[in-house]
Amino acid sequence: MAKLLENNTLNELQTQVFNEAMTYVATVDEQGNPQLAPKGSLKVLDDKHLIFIEYSYGHTYENIKANGKVAASAWGLESKKAFRVEGKATLQKDTDFANEYLAGTGRENDVVTIIEIERIYALN
Repeated sequence: MAKLLENNTLNELQTQVFNEAMTYVATVDEQGNPQLAPKGSLKVLDDKHLIFIEYSYGHTYENIKANGKVAASAWGLESKKAFRVEGKATLQKDTDFANEYLAGTGRENDVVTIIEIERIYALN
């Protein structure tokens, strides 16, 4: 059962889990249909934001453009801890930040997605 945590800032363990685990991002389309996608590039930007590179321009991209509502989850193999965050995602392309973040990744023409964390849940 998921337990809503009292704050919306990532602690050291949560940061470690999101940075080391395979992560998934859930979005919904304009009709409320869910979509779930693995995001291997998802990492912690800071204690209130996650970041990933969107390069498929598929459902995740279109759903974020439509409403920005997302959930991201990660389960740490070593720690056996799992967390989910919910928040609002924004897309950045051709901004100074996006260009700097993408420099040297081979993904310079893609989109940087930033998730502002609104809620954090412990899943175990």
